[in-house]
Amino acid sequence: MSRAYFTITYLPANCDVTLLASRCIGILHGFMNKRSCNHIGVSFPKWTDKHLGNQIAFVSEDKATLKNLSQQNYFEMMAHDKLFEISGIKPVPVEAPEVQIIRDHSLDKLSMGEKRRRMARAKRRAEARGEEYTPQYVPDDKEISAFHKIPIASKSNQNDFILHLRLEPTDSIQNTFNSYGFATNEEHKGSVPLLAF
Repeated sequence: MSRAYFTITYLPANCDVTLLASRCIGILHGFMNKRSCNHIGVSFPKWTDKHLGNQIAFVSEDKATLKNLSQQNYFEMMAHDKLFEISGIKPVPVEAPEVQIIRDHSLDKLSMGEKRRRMARAKRRAEARGEEYTPQYVPDDKEISAFHKIPIASKSNQNDFILHLRLEPTDSIQNTFNSYGFATNEEHKGSVPLLAF
């Protein structure tokens, strides 16, 4: 089955593209959870190592579901207020290179906040065992490729968190994504076209 997509372009010249991407991803998350589906992927046509770009795309084999997603109230309101431009549903170009945009949980562990949480948890566990907690520093020489951070506001548990996203080329087309429209390091191997215009 062939895939289709639509794009949302953020029209204000100096807008916070990360915030707008976060809101769009939040709409997709609610949409997919309500329908118990995981076959819509997110692509960023203007992604660079330095910038996420002012455009987001949603990709799926299911054109009717894409159409329904494109008509969500938030998207239509932003288009009406001339803040978004929403394209029609278009076929994915055959020549578009395939990529995985991966939500990389391993990058979460690099933040200072996460390191503090992990140390506090280790301390609680040691104390529960009746042991003294002695923190140990283990240097990590892991090379990190370019990534983007998108803050997400969780409606279900009111905990905000960060999606760490990195882009990797791939040769295979797969259509299973997490509920935010991304591949993961293990379970979800979904891929999307790199729709560079």
